[in-house]
Amino acid sequence: MGKRRTKLKFKLLCEETRQVARLYFRALNSVILKDGKYDLNMAIKERREMSDDIHRLYTQKIEDAFRKLDVDSQRIINNDFFFNNYKFWWIELYSTSTYYRLKRTAICRFLDRID
Repeated sequence: MGKRRTKLKFKLLCEETRQVARLYFRALNSVILKDGKYDLNMAIKERREMSDDIHRLYTQKIEDAFRKLDVDSQRIINNDFFFNNYKFWWIELYSTSTYYRLKRTAICRFLDRID
């Protein structure tokens, strides 16, 4: 884990990861729209801000970083930041202290792999 991130406050780490997820979906939607595989019923302004190649590279970088994580880290990043449908999804898997310890580790590893 990078020392820079381990010193950051938990809230800041979570916000940075949320931002990565938002940008990932914007880039992914733009690539899908351009490829004609998916049709959104709204205009995406961000589509014009980056070229298709940059969108593809960004989505690949995020996906590669995600694939390199261990199973617990993938589960936490996916459920808390990318597809956060159920707030307490982790309650049957981890104790509260274990969950927050694993979450901090998962976030730091994920963000370090993106850099």
